[in-house]
Amino acid sequence: MRSAAEHVAIDSFLASHLCDWLDCRQDWLRQSIEAVSEALREGHSCLNLAYWAGSVRGDEAGAYRFPELPRWLEQLRTLPITPDDQAPLVLDRERLYLRRYWRFETELAEAIGARLQSLPVKQPERVRESLKQLFPAMDEGGETDWQAVAAANALQQKLTVVAGGPGTGKTHTVTRLLALLAQTDSGPEGEPLRIRMAAPTGKAAQRLGESVRAARRSLAELVTEETLALIPDEASTLHRLLGVIPNRIQFRHGRDNPLKLDVLLVDEVSMIDLPMMTRLFRALPEHARIILLGDPDQLPSVAAGSVLADLALRPHPGYSRERVQQLDAVGLEVEQAEHQGADYLSYLYRSRRFSRTGGIGKLARQVMAGDAEGSLETLRAREEGLDWIPPEEVQPQIERWVKQWYQPIARAQNKEAAFEALAAFRLLCPTRVGRQGSLALNEQILKRINPEGRRFFRGQPIMITENHYGVGLFNGDIGLLWPDDENGDDQLFAWFPTVEGYRPMAPGRLPPCETVYAMTIHKTQGSEFERIALVLPEQSHHVVSRELLYTGLTRARSEVTVCGQAEVWKAGVRNPVERHSGLGERIRQ
Repeated sequence: MRSAAEHVAIDSFLASHLCDWLDCRQDWLRQSIEAVSEALREGHSCLNLAYWAGSVRGDEAGAYRFPELPRWLEQLRTLPITPDDQAPLVLDRERLYLRRYWRFETELAEAIGARLQSLPVKQPERVRESLKQLFPAMDEGGETDWQAVAAANALQQKLTVVAGGPGTGKTHTVTRLLALLAQTDSGPEGEPLRIRMAAPTGKAAQRLGESVRAARRSLAELVTEETLALIPDEASTLHRLLGVIPNRIQFRHGRDNPLKLDVLLVDEVSMIDLPMMTRLFRALPEHARIILLGDPDQLPSVAAGSVLADLALRPHPGYSRERVQQLDAVGLEVEQAEHQGADYLSYLYRSRRFSRTGGIGKLARQVMAGDAEGSLETLRAREEGLDWIPPEEVQPQIERWVKQWYQPIARAQNKEAAFEALAAFRLLCPTRVGRQGSLALNEQILKRINPEGRRFFRGQPIMITENHYGVGLFNGDIGLLWPDDENGDDQLFAWFPTVEGYRPMAPGRLPPCETVYAMTIHKTQGSEFERIALVLPEQSHHVVSRELLYTGLTRARSEVTVCGQAEVWKAGVRNPVERHSGLGERIRQ
């Protein structure tokens, strides 16, 4: 990880280079370019001039105040940096881009726009009967069955976004959606659909496969074996799907070598950055449908962009008149938009994991509403499934958790039981650094569990920290050190869950990895645990945001404990992540 001084040096080098390229060495241009570079590092795809206009950048010693917006735009328009000028810097509307990211954004917007055209529904009566079969709640009356709406929408255009929080049945819905497509559609030559599934990380891909396999079992009595056979039972990472070329940023699959598929389902879309999403759409065949699945309230991607949030408008604006009529033809009633609708978007509102009155669900809603005082009160009241540990009790409590949850892992009867014990509890941290960051907590726990300092030991949970395509392990994959139960061998292997069971790996062949009793919330996206403890930093930190707290809380199925200072919690709830982008505006123009 680069230091602040290294970031400043990179920004300065880029600004000097581009000022020379544009033959303009004015301070306002240098500061503008440095701010673009800084914005990219913070996850924005551009510099939003209206947001920055009149603001101060830098510390007291080197502070610079940007011009007001009209003056700033006037200055920038004297330079040859329009979209048509082919300069490395682009001024588009009231946003300043590095051309590379302007190209990503405009290309993705065009690719998405091309897939929003409404398609005629073949055999609406057959579709209606299939929907009733797969979504029996359609005939119960009362509330709209949004799961059925999501499935019907997928028939009527090439892009569908299914958005919802944890436990709202996203994978249950899309498994039936895939069954509906398999029953009512075919490939370009009339052949059975080729369906693929993918996710941004190995862990997320594994969970998607597990969830779809479980949902498939509930379909066995509703659809034919031929239909079930078309629904895949395994998902791949996006990198594996697109085909990594060693030492190159390009993938094997792209515009000139599209993927061989008819339908692509992508989960955990909030984690996918702008460049990766652009490359994914670039590799889609023209006829293919893509279904994007995710929770727009979760943390956005680590790198630049906020694609899911740009697509998942909140609240839903309603549907076009044409889509209302199309859905009515298959037995579904939805609200018509007053202005421009979002026909591609379906929200799932009802959580089957968290009740509306239960503690975790209530707390998550308060956090996303920015209710700092109310959420703290809910925690301190220790409502159902919730607990609050004040700062003076954090260290003793961690010692108790080590004895209760982590030491028993090594005493499990077999690796299956050890993995179950590992999934029962996890310490989550907003940051890696600091006395209550994941690095320090893992070190503290290791001193209790592994006082001899062995590199590998029975029951040790590890997380891969670098992709290694040669051995098929990827950043974020979690394994467990355990002997070979079947052969009665005491030699330790690193075991990783797979579709078939568990895959062993000799410790000496592992890519870089680290012990993972505690992990950062960023690394938990795509994971679930029975219970979690969220350990806050000792002081307020800009990394602690509303979305980060929400993501951490919703990793738990039944119990959440929050540890730390009340003021740190409240500051985080009041701190929403803001990503500047022009993607949403381009799509809806």
